This record gives sequence, structure tokens and C-alpha cells, in this order.
Amino acid sequence: MSGMNRIIGALVGGVLVLVIGLVLEATIITNATTAGGHANIGSFSGAQDINDLIPLVYNVVVLSVGIGLIGLSALGFVGVGPASRR
Repeated sequence: MSGMNRIIGALVGGVLVLVIGLVLEATIITNATTAGGHANIGSFSGAQDINDLIPLVYNVVVLSVGIGLIGLSALGFVGVGPASRR
């Protein structure tokens, strides 16, 4: 695979991760809210608190992967990193 194809692939991959991840965010938040609405969510007292963190953790992962891939393509464009044009 040539260098420019790697750059474009990383850029497109990063944008796809961001778009698909943020579209699915509504489903993740709905499911977390629905599960949190039930009185008997878990066997220990912190289960509700952990359930409240699910959307936050999901957003952090999606943004980290998406921005990381876009950053790899930007580094490759300037000739640094694994996606460089060399």
C-alpha cells in the first residue's frame, strides 16, 4: 500500500469511527438510562454510579480512536509516523 493510500485510509477510518460512533451514541445513552431506571440494577450499591459512567466512557473511546486515526493521517501527510509517504 502506498503512503498516500495509508494517509487517506487513516483519515477516512477516523471520520467513519467518529460519525458511526456518534450516531450510535443515542442508542447507548437510551440503553444506559433504561437500565438505570430499573430499581434492581445490581447487587452492590455502586452499580447505578457505574451505569451512569457508560455514556462518558463510550464517548471517550470513540473520540480517542477517531481523533487518533485522523492524527495518524496528519502525521503521515507531513512525513512522520507509520502512515508516512516514504
